[in-house]
Amino acid sequence: MNKEEIAEVARVAAQEVLARKDAIIDEEFDARYHDVNLLMKNYRKLRAHYAHVSPETLEVSCICSMRRKTGLMMSHVDKMLAAYEALCKEAVNPDEARRWEALNLRYIDEDRLSVDEIAERLNIDKRTFYRDINRAMEDMAVLLFGIEAIGSWKHKK
Repeated sequence: MNKEEIAEVARVAAQEVLARKDAIIDEEFDARYHDVNLLMKNYRKLRAHYAHVSPETLEVSCICSMRRKTGLMMSHVDKMLAAYEALCKEAVNPDEARRWEALNLRYIDEDRLSVDEIAERLNIDKRTFYRDINRAMEDMAVLLFGIEAIGSWKHKK
């Protein structure tokens, strides 16, 4: 092979490596977003599961282990939700406080309100509600997963 052919092979190989790297970052982003989304969507169920399953009634060690893991996870989620609430309420930008309210009303509050009801309560349209929820999910991913979430979220913006 001559120098031009070698340069072309190197260029194609470099493009392939970059494409694979982007695909891996996209997969990591999708997985973290999916994880946060599932956590928030199932928050009430997980909280109820942990609150109502008594270790005295469980005989199978696997179920006890799952209860313990659920408890640890919910404890971490609750701490990060409290941190997020405090950050949003202390923020200068009123949009941040609204993001907390949107997240709280959609996934955490005992009242199960529709998107339309939440948007009406917050005096915003549905598009703004969904933007707020997506931004809140990004923020929660950073709080829940730490530094690993920062790079993948920023990559998508």
